[in-house]
Amino acid sequence: MKHLSWFVTMISFLALATAANAQEQPNPITGSHLYVSYCIVCHGKDGTGKGPLAFKRHIKPADLTQAKYQNKELEDLAALIGGYRPMEDATLMPNWGVALPKEELIDVAAYVLRMTRKDLKLIGDTRRGRVIYKGACASCHGRFGKGDGLLAQLIRVEMGDFTKRTDMEGVTDEKLVKVISEGKGEFMPAWAGTLSNDEVYDVAAYVRLMAK
Repeated sequence: MKHLSWFVTMISFLALATAANAQEQPNPITGSHLYVSYCIVCHGKDGTGKGPLAFKRHIKPADLTQAKYQNKELEDLAALIGGYRPMEDATLMPNWGVALPKEELIDVAAYVLRMTRKDLKLIGDTRRGRVIYKGACASCHGRFGKGDGLLAQLIRVEMGDFTKRTDMEGVTDEKLVKVISEGKGEFMPAWAGTLSNDEVYDVAAYVRLMAK
């Protein structure tokens, strides 16, 4: 039975590696959403293992910001998350391989490997940002960020096109957040006070996704 268990584990790990190779571009943004749904309760928002359940149960989940995790290959980290390999310093780490498909394990691993980087698309929650954008921004900037919103057309004001990668690459994350927070020019209002700081980051992260 022990040999059979080892064989099943190896087959599962090989399937995971195959999924990683087949998935040309693992999606860390999808991984961030999965992390919030399943991992943050133990590992914490910043990945250091200080989530609310860890505090309540007096357990010490792995600090995912440590170099030994941040320097791992994508497939190896996904195997740890899936339970196909033991995580030495983890306490009560579930075997997520029985609950999540291989592609999602790869996405979570891709996010974890970028946790320590200051990437606006990962700092903010793009799902919440999309909702905020639809309610507060689309009337001017357009549903898809092309600057063709109904209000912009009615008042005849030219808006920037968020989908133009070359233009958006010239706007730093700091500048984008500042414009949303403090406003700009005659028609761009300051959303600070109406939106919380987290919501500003959420909508800024969503705007970043629009660039083609």
